[in-house]
Amino acid sequence: MEIRRRRRSSARRRNASGGALRAFVLLVLFGAAVYLLLGSGAGQRLKESMAYSLIDSCRGKLASTPVPTVPGGISQIMTDTPSPTVAPTGETASVSLPALEVYMLQMGIFDDAESCAPYAEALKARGAAGLVYDDSGSLRLIAAAYSDEASAESVRARLADEGHPCTVFKLTRSGVELLITASEDRLLPVRTAFGYSYDLVAELDALALDFDAETRSIEYGQGLLAEIRLNAQNAASGIADAAELNTMLSHVSGYYSDIIGFIREAASSSASRTEFSSALKELRIKAALRYAELLGDIGG
Repeated sequence: MEIRRRRRSSARRRNASGGALRAFVLLVLFGAAVYLLLGSGAGQRLKESMAYSLIDSCRGKLASTPVPTVPGGISQIMTDTPSPTVAPTGETASVSLPALEVYMLQMGIFDDAESCAPYAEALKARGAAGLVYDDSGSLRLIAAAYSDEASAESVRARLADEGHPCTVFKLTRSGVELLITASEDRLLPVRTAFGYSYDLVAELDALALDFDAETRSIEYGQGLLAEIRLNAQNAASGIADAAELNTMLSHVSGYYSDIIGFIREAASSSASRTEFSSALKELRIKAALRYAELLGDIGG
């Protein structure tokens, strides 16, 4: 009995040793297979596929998370609490720049300024504008401008009868309408600045016509110019502090700055009534052309 027990114990020991050996061999074979797989192209593709899947998953999570923008162009990712949405405060109102239609008496078209200059000076000596309008390389010599076609055609016919042939050049620009949102105290000066921009052109038009039709004095004309200039300065002052921060307001502010400069220049032309009349007509045309530029800047 004792001998049998020893044999059975030896057999169990041999069986245990054989099982351990088989497990060790299998482990070595599995490790070799994994090494060969990961070292091969298929293994590399598998690793890359796993890596890309992980990156895509992370990107998807990031893409679905809102990224608020901090003033100044700096972005930050909020992972714990969502950024609150701040609604615009103030009132929303519509502001507009009316369309422009101006009819100009064109005395000729020239290729260069040198050949045009003598004719321009001759027109100014007679009280006409004598303004040279560079229309995309074509130099148009303009004697006067009118807000309606009938008036322009009437003067054109009279000049033709006097031996001064000319044509009517029509300049048109579409109007612009915008929606603005601002606090109540900011909204009023913005609406004033936009609203007076076209009225300014109309007032200069009326002054140029009235000065000739009613044989006004230079002092009378200069007084009205000073009043119009003050109105323009007041309209521009309301948006001056915001013009650097807003492109639209910057265009309007620049428009007023140029018109005020044109008015000062015209007011200094006081050597004679004829010279002043010419300056008023030129001012009226410059204002219309500058307003057309403003419409293009804002309306695109």
